[in-house]
Amino acid sequence: MSSVRKSIIIVLVERYLTLIISFVGAMLLARVLTPMEIGIYSVAAAATGIAQMLRDFGVGSYIIQEKELTKDRLRTAMTITLFTSWLAAALLFISREWIADFYDEQALALLIEIQCINFLIIPFTAPILSLLRREMQFAVLFRTGLICSIAQLVTTLSLAVSGYGYLSLAWGGVANSVCLMMLINANRPSDAWLLPGLSEWRKITSFGAKVSLTSIITEIAMSMNDLVIGRFLGFNAVAIYSRAQGLMYLFHRDIMGAVRKVAFPVFAKAVREEKNLAEAYLLSVNYITVFSWPFYAFLGLFAPQIIRLLFGDQWDEAIPLVRIIVYAGAIASLWSMASSALMSLGQVNEILKSELIVQSIRIVLVLYAGSISIEMVCYALVVTYIVQLIVMSRLINKSISVRLSELIIKNYNSLFVSAFSMIFPVFVYFYILEELGDMEIVLVSGSGFILGWVLGVFAMRHPIYSEILRLIKRNN
Repeated sequence: MSSVRKSIIIVLVERYLTLIISFVGAMLLARVLTPMEIGIYSVAAAATGIAQMLRDFGVGSYIIQEKELTKDRLRTAMTITLFTSWLAAALLFISREWIADFYDEQALALLIEIQCINFLIIPFTAPILSLLRREMQFAVLFRTGLICSIAQLVTTLSLAVSGYGYLSLAWGGVANSVCLMMLINANRPSDAWLLPGLSEWRKITSFGAKVSLTSIITEIAMSMNDLVIGRFLGFNAVAIYSRAQGLMYLFHRDIMGAVRKVAFPVFAKAVREEKNLAEAYLLSVNYITVFSWPFYAFLGLFAPQIIRLLFGDQWDEAIPLVRIIVYAGAIASLWSMASSALMSLGQVNEILKSELIVQSIRIVLVLYAGSISIEMVCYALVVTYIVQLIVMSRLINKSISVRLSELIIKNYNSLFVSAFSMIFPVFVYFYILEELGDMEIVLVSGSGFILGWVLGVFAMRHPIYSEILRLIKRNN
């Protein structure tokens, strides 16, 4: 098995196990905490998320893509992370009361105080994580991520059951950060034990400023949903929207996050070796859509059963939102690898320009939609992702000569697999839905869904088919 395939499998297994842990936690917390409590935490997390982009300052991406990562450059990267992380913590701490007053909810100030602890810990973990990803040490990251997720789950649930409410979510995040700091430093590469220095600050800040600005713009636009909904529609509405978006993010953020952890270093390595990215890019998108499109189709069809089974009846308001947001997820599957490809080519300026265009449109749409209804915010997300697909496709065509039409044609096979996988679930939905409970519906239709997916992959000889055969042969 090649190192790339092995890395992908390790990261995906880690992500799936982490998702299972997160799902268990979400299911239990949805029955312990009220939508109001989760909504308050979501707004605090959104406010903190903007500061999170400042603390990184693009150092992580720089470490992964730098062709000649000398000790002086690594030393400078670590020093810059220390400065920006602690600066972000200070700014966030100073602004906590203003944020609480703006939303007329003093609990936000305390939540933000707790989350500032994470920023103090970040300089001792983030650069090392990037170095391990650059060296594709995903087995170490697998063990570390899994243990930290368990630590966060145990801490959060223990405090929630003990009556700490929304504070349990904040302290769970701190437990994750502390656990990560201890484990990642125990596995720290020998060449990462360096004293602070700033000799290469010009080179790193030139790259980092652009990446950081891009990330800040993106995070502001993404956090705008929770911030605007919280201001206009209340904390309960924030929780409902976050719950619906969270299901879409199972693939778009969590699974794709795992894939990008491998894709970016692989793309960067290909660029260093002067290889063509077009074929690898098209294949990576095709691998994504064959999983994501069936997933979103199934999620949209059985949203009521999945929501009630996972979180309970009190979250029924999220059902119509899920059925809108799945379209955004399906569209995002076509552009979600674009930034990794462009970043590996060092095209930070182009990424920044594209984010300025897309996220400016997103902010305007969300501000307008948030003053009307949660459903309109979901439609705004779909429109934004369509715009992002068009903009990113133009950049990809300019950089590696892959047109949007070519990308769509290459993914017709995934569309066929999606249709094939949904034959039995659609039959269940229209003919025997009323005769089964939520658990039976998900299990019965899910079994037919998986079988249909396998048959569709086989019938179309989808590229993922050869990967499945390769895995089977190696295990026999």
